[in-house]
Parts: sequence; structure tokens; C-alpha cells
Amino acid sequence: MAEIDARLAAIAERFAAQAGEAATEIAAALDRKDWSELARLSHSLAGRAGMFGYAAIGEAARRVEEAVDAKLSTDTIASLAQDLLVRMAELNRA
Repeated sequence: MAEIDARLAAIAERFAAQAGEAATEIAAALDRKDWSELARLSHSLAGRAGMFGYAAIGEAARRVEEAVDAKLSTDTIASLAQDLLVRMAELNRA
């Protein structure tokens, strides 16, 4: 059991370490207004974040994906994406 916990902790640490790269990709998609890419990245992030206990990041990513899918305004999508990026930056500072 301890070995499994150690492996899960290592995977969660890797997720946190890779958050910077994911944030860069999300910010680039947002800058390009590449909504399909933003939705894809957000969907992927939501699933991974939830698996490793980062519920706030997972929920923020889900909101971005849903906003893109619902074709909400550019301002709304940008605001939600910025919130996601802030949460990801906080993860890197922790």
C-alpha cells in the first residue's frame, strides 16, 4: 500500500511540475483565439487535475471547456481562462 501511495504522490508531483507547460499552451491558445485547442487542452487538464486531487484546477478547466462548447462570448471565455491560469500559477508557487 505504501508503494502505491508513493507512486501516486510521484505522479501528482509530476502533474504539478508540468502545470507550467500546460499553462503556456493554454495561454497561447487563448492569445490565438484557438477555441477548439483551448477546449481540448482544458478538457485534458480537467481530467488529469481531478485524478490527482487538484479539484479547483479541474473545475476551472471544466468551466473553460464548457464556455467554449457553449460558444459564450470571447470576454467570458478569456475571463474563465485567466482564472484557470491564475490557479495553475498558484500550484507552481505551492
